[in-house]
Amino acid sequence: MISFKKVVKTYPNGFKALDGVSIVIPENEFVYLIGPSGAGKSTMLRLIFMEESVTSGEIIIDKYILGQINAVQIPFYRRNIGMIFQDYKLLPRRTVYENVAFALHVMHVPSKKIKEQVNYALDLVGLTGKSHHYPKELSGGEQQKICIARAIVNQPSILLCDEPTGNLDPETSWEIVHLLTKINAHHTTVLMATHDTEIVDGFPKRVIALDQGKLARDQVLGTYIE
Repeated sequence: MISFKKVVKTYPNGFKALDGVSIVIPENEFVYLIGPSGAGKSTMLRLIFMEESVTSGEIIIDKYILGQINAVQIPFYRRNIGMIFQDYKLLPRRTVYENVAFALHVMHVPSKKIKEQVNYALDLVGLTGKSHHYPKELSGGEQQKICIARAIVNQPSILLCDEPTGNLDPETSWEIVHLLTKINAHHTTVLMATHDTEIVDGFPKRVIALDQGKLARDQVLGTYIE
């Protein structure tokens, strides 16, 4: 599903965010990306989402070799990838339903299909009864659930989560990660960048640790991967 081969990402200012990273993530896996600020976690997610391009090395996502995708193909490639951000990025003047449906309207999905997919996503995250509310009327945890619903409404095979619990209290954070594990059980590969060691320890999954752009650890439930 996801393959990094000796990936290097160097920014114009000379900062090397990733330095020869090689990993393979099979489909349907749940992976935590951990490491200090600046370790390369967000860069890895942005490379997969094609917000950034590699300096050298190769990234393969499913059937796509990312270095061979042109600008016209990127929107089609991204349809199979959901993205969740720490700061929500919701549309404040649109309802919960409209926020989740927005991307499907852009893709010109038929109205009947939009209704089916949005209702499914809202039911999965537990927001069916709040579809006509506006984001500001909901709690931080509920706003993050809107983001999750929006990210999975197109039923992507990969879900990228960049510090999704960073602005939430511990109880709500546990609820969000429990929801992500539920989504993972529906055959979605989940990559979650996080600083929260309690969550990593409490929901044991594969852990990929980065340090100064290098792969420091690749571990599944206490067993190191060679």
